[in-house]
Amino acid sequence: MVRHIKCPNCGIYNTNADYCTNCNTLLSYKKRRELAFAQEEKKRRERERIQKEASPSFFEKHKDHRFLIVRIFVKITHSIWMAFMAIGMFIAWLITAIAA
Repeated sequence: MVRHIKCPNCGIYNTNADYCTNCNTLLSYKKRRELAFAQEEKKRRERERIQKEASPSFFEKHKDHRFLIVRIFVKITHSIWMAFMAIGMFIAWLITAIAA
């Protein structure tokens, strides 16, 4: 099937081409979407990397500390926090179940 696509940049009609033969502008909508998706994915990964580097959590920052006492303190604190959150979630679930 023959496709005639008009270049949005220079106005020349191209036949079955992804790029314009005159100005080399991308004509394929599929490739445009793929390129845009790849760029957005790259930006998302970069934002995640920067955010992770900029603000590591207390646990992440100290879990591999060089002093044993600090590592033990961090693990105990993290365990207490996880238990506290689990109990809180259970109480919230219980209240919701009773109300329903």
